[in-house]
Amino acid sequence: MFQFMTSARIIFGEGALNSSLSVLNQFGYSVLLVSGKDSERAKPILNYLHSQSMRYQHVAIGGEPNITMVEEAAVIARKFKPDMVVAIGGGSVLDMGKALAAVIPNQGSLYDYVEVVGRNVPLKTKPVPCIAIPTTASTGAEVTKNAVLKSGQDKVKVSLRSPDMLPDVAIVDPTLTYGTNQYRSGRGAMDAFTHLMEAYVCGDPNPITDMVCEEGLRRIAASILPACKQDDYKARADISFAAMLGGMAITNAKLGAAHGLASALGGKINAPHSVITARLAPYVMNENIRAAREAGRSDILSRYRKIAVLLSGKETAAESDSVDWVNKTLDKLALPRLSQFGVCKTEFDDVAKDAMKSVAIKGNPIPLTEERLTHILGQVCQCHTTDEQAHSVSEARVEIRHDEEEEA
Repeated sequence: MFQFMTSARIIFGEGALNSSLSVLNQFGYSVLLVSGKDSERAKPILNYLHSQSMRYQHVAIGGEPNITMVEEAAVIARKFKPDMVVAIGGGSVLDMGKALAAVIPNQGSLYDYVEVVGRNVPLKTKPVPCIAIPTTASTGAEVTKNAVLKSGQDKVKVSLRSPDMLPDVAIVDPTLTYGTNQYRSGRGAMDAFTHLMEAYVCGDPNPITDMVCEEGLRRIAASILPACKQDDYKARADISFAAMLGGMAITNAKLGAAHGLASALGGKINAPHSVITARLAPYVMNENIRAAREAGRSDILSRYRKIAVLLSGKETAAESDSVDWVNKTLDKLALPRLSQFGVCKTEFDDVAKDAMKSVAIKGNPIPLTEERLTHILGQVCQCHTTDEQAHSVSEARVEIRHDEEEEA
């Protein structure tokens, strides 16, 4: 037995945003608009709200949301009493919007509702209607049932999660991703890849998520480089579609150790979640393949082999070829290594312990011990920075600062 859930309505295609704004009128006339600090992409919505004489309150965030940010914004939003939340931006903005939609009608501390560090109490009241509009092809948050939030006091990332948090409408317009720089495009596309890959090999897939993941992986393989390096519009649409499929996959299947470790590391180092998962992915894949061989788990190995076939287009590909594809693609995209963000200065034992508490780790295709997780982190730190790598790291730092200005 299995089930499949996603956003109630999905509108996908070039120009979808401008042609679909009338959907807002179905939910009322009072809008809580959530965007990144650079609200340029939100202008069509602001113009529409003015043309319809709709009242609105605008929340602009920078960086990844934390529990305090959500609680403070919710206090103001409750006084405004919005009929709906409209979130336009990257995954961080969509998570902020979904979290606000959930907590506005639910009183109490946010720690009552979050996983791992909180009480994980189910939402008592249905969230405010939410319209999610991604401007990056990355997390697939427009079709997921959770919001990832930093818990500063615990130095981890946790989820606020409920089936009721699936957005009422997802508007996915690939044109909103045009012109995005290689760094943001690359880390986003690799985040989508990691969602698809981990959902495909997880311990609890189903026939629908298998189809979703296979199609998403095909599109990633064919389009990731032309989309991110050449800004090819058809490739951009493919990556937007693949990212949405990744969101569907993780909503209905599970994740794995890459995301388990990322949730633990995310509160300890100042690095984008997408970069952490992308850089961890090949090491986790390799460790899972090794553990599966030791345990004689041919079922797990066959899934990694299928991923390798989908990525390489070669029917004779071996499971290890999937790891090679990830490493080569990360290098071609010039994504910064985690050593740049200080991962090697963290206490690996503490990170592994925190990772073992995560929801994601429970979906890993084969149980990994704390020792194996520590081994993965050690491998991440074994990479040596050559003069050429140091130059690329310097360039990446410039891009990261630029990215933080227009984050999400």
